[in-house]
Parts: sequence; structure tokens; C-alpha cells
Amino acid sequence: MKVIIVEDEFLAQQELTWLINTHSEMEIVGTFDDGLDVLKFLQHNKVDAIFLDINIPSLDGVLLAQNISQFAHKPFIVFIT
Repeated sequence: MKVIIVEDEFLAQQELTWLINTHSEMEIVGTFDDGLDVLKFLQHNKVDAIFLDINIPSLDGVLLAQNISQFAHKPFIVFIT
């Protein structure tokens, strides 16, 4: 399962990375701290799940999720705060 992490707080991003890496069926294919960077990435890459912080720069998590829901491939989104 390919996943990305969208979290602007470094420590929280590192903790989540550690937690996900303990599950061998998950592969982190990207970490982001900005909503616009995520949209650019997803235009060319498919992921199965997104761990998404609600409060991120440029495009908050709720608006980002709305944009992602318009994509043909819809990944599972887990909101984190």
C-alpha cells in the first residue's frame, strides 16, 4: 500500500513516519508540508492512502481533500490533527 503523509509539524511528521514504517504492508512514497505540493504530486502519482493534517499551509486539509475527491483515482484519506 502506497501512502503519503501531509503534516507541516516536523516532529509529528517524524512520529507518523515511524509508526507507518512499523507496518511492512505500507510504503511511504512522499511526505509533504504544503497542500499545493500534494496536488502537484498526485497529478502524476497514485497512492492508496493519505495521512492528512487539517491545518497545513497554502491549501488546508479539508479543501485539499475536496480537490482530491475530484480525481479519477480516489485514495483513502485519514485526517490527523
